Parts: sequence; C-alpha cells; structure tokens
Amino acid sequence: MQIPEALQHFPEPALIVTADHVHARLWLAFEDSMEELETLEMPSELKSDNEGGFYNPDSGGVNAPEPRLDEERLRKFIHVLAHRVNQLIRDEEAATSVHLILPDDMLAPFKKELAPEAANILGKEIRANVMKEDEVQILERIVGA
Repeated sequence: MQIPEALQHFPEPALIVTADHVHARLWLAFEDSMEELETLEMPSELKSDNEGGFYNPDSGGVNAPEPRLDEERLRKFIHVLAHRVNQLIRDEEAATSVHLILPDDMLAPFKKELAPEAANILGKEIRANVMKEDEVQILERIVGA
C-alpha cells in the first residue's frame, strides 16, 4: 500500500504489530509504503460433548452464548506472536523499530516475551484493538500517538 503523504513518517523500516485476542497482523512500513507481512490466528475451539451439544473449554459451559477468554490459549498466542516478532528482528533484521498496537491486557505479557533485540527497539505502544481498522487508520494512530 502506498502511504498517504501526510502519514509518511518511516525513514527506517518499522515493524507494526496489531492484535486482538485471536488474530494478529504484522506490517512493515518504510518510507512511502506499507505491506502486510503475515497474519497469525489462534481461535478458541468448540468441542462436541457426548450428548450432541457443544462444550466450550473457554467458558466451561455447554452451548455458552459468550465464552470467556481462555487464558492458556491467550498465553500461547502471545508467545507465538512474540516469537515471530523476535525472529523478524533478530534473525531476519526486518526492521529498526517495532510499534505495538495491542489490547491493554496483552501489552505487558507480550513485552515480557520479547528478546532483547526487539525490546531495545520498541517505539510506540498503543493500547487498542485495531483489528477491524484499515491500514490508514492504523497509521493515523501511530503518527498521532
């Protein structure tokens, strides 16, 4: 994607990490372009019980209308996401800065999982869920933070 001129604030390659509790998107912004590197997903699972209903391990209930977050799955998701960011920074040298846009409850655990190479180049940290926002809205948040 071509970054609008008013939002071109990336003279060096910047990795942008956006996530909610199930999905993550990794972006690379540099000069006048931004591209999505990859998407990660770790959905919760509905398991069938013996009587034809569905048991939701996230909520502990059968046919639960609103499952609560499965903390173990979220912990694993954060670990997988941080591991991938560490690979991009340490092994692939993809960027010289990392900007995070994560829900409030994910930010601290995610930062704890980062390797020193990634933690030392952290840029902006925004507590928000932007997974339904487009690239321009994400860039506006970063530039405005």
